[in-house]
Amino acid sequence: MSRRTLFVNARFLAEPITGLQRCGRELLRALDPILAADPGAPQVELLAPRLPAKDPGYRHLQLRRAGPLQSHAWEQISLPARARGGALLNLKNTAPVRHPCMAVMIHDLQVYARPETHTKSFVRLYRWILPRAVRNARVVLAPSEHTAAEIERWLGYPRERVVVIPEGHEHLLRETADPSILERHRIEPGSYLLAVSSLNPNKNFAAVLRALEHADLLDLPLVIAGGSNPRVFESGGGADLPPGAVQVGRVDDAGLRALYENALGFVFPSFYEGFGLPPLEAMALGCPVVCSATSSLPEVGGDAVLYCDPADDADIARQLVRLVNDAALRSELAAKGRLRAASFRWHDGAQSLWNAVRPLLDLPAT
Repeated sequence: MSRRTLFVNARFLAEPITGLQRCGRELLRALDPILAADPGAPQVELLAPRLPAKDPGYRHLQLRRAGPLQSHAWEQISLPARARGGALLNLKNTAPVRHPCMAVMIHDLQVYARPETHTKSFVRLYRWILPRAVRNARVVLAPSEHTAAEIERWLGYPRERVVVIPEGHEHLLRETADPSILERHRIEPGSYLLAVSSLNPNKNFAAVLRALEHADLLDLPLVIAGGSNPRVFESGGGADLPPGAVQVGRVDDAGLRALYENALGFVFPSFYEGFGLPPLEAMALGCPVVCSATSSLPEVGGDAVLYCDPADDADIARQLVRLVNDAALRSELAAKGRLRAASFRWHDGAQSLWNAVRPLLDLPAT
């Protein structure tokens, strides 16, 4: 098969949507019209071990099931065999350890930086895959400058060769808010703090409850949206959720938009992030943000959020008190957040991605 074929590792399309799956889906969604408008664009095949329940409806990208295995076995055995002869794009942190012409997007190196937040089997597997995949890749991508530096630190790949592809905000703006989620969970609009992410200890939600107690704000509910995967995260189940929080589980984009738009503020005291999509979503929808001054988060928040030390409950409490007690500050952060979020676009990320991958296909620059 001609090198003009671009294969995409689309295993994530049939998985529940968290940050990594969201990034892959939105980059493909934005890449599709770019390629459809280019008469010289190559054939693009999205390969997956199973197909998603809903057809993504791409115009130029062709989705195919390429079995027969599943999970990592499919990725290491079936995928490179099916993608033979073309270039292979991997968008979700893992890739085959052997393929002669591929690009790999590394979202974070948490298995090195904070291994205690994952199961031991997960850490062993990813520490085996990641260095081999990066060493074998012709193009290495990252969602932030922080992750690019982490790739050099932990995997020895030169920072200057990593292509940074920031994420975007537009996905939640496509949906009309569905406020019924507040009614179902008896949540009063404008009366709660919101946290959005998986129940991973790295997200540090317990510190928010401690900070609220420290600040004498325990009457202010903390609403947490998101699921967990105990096979991946150490101590990640709902049983570990502190009392005083309202867990609404996984919600669709319409419900998520309603939660952001009706929250008093958004809090994200994570210890480590490869990008930080939830704060960007909050900013895009005018929800004032308190987040950690760690890892990639200052790259996302700029001067549009209040920063805290995730290891210092008292500092988290100070920032929450400022947010809760100062309506003018909330309005200022909402305005700055919308402006800041507008500079992160999936279209720009997809264009940068295509510019990085195009040389793998021996195509002339445009």
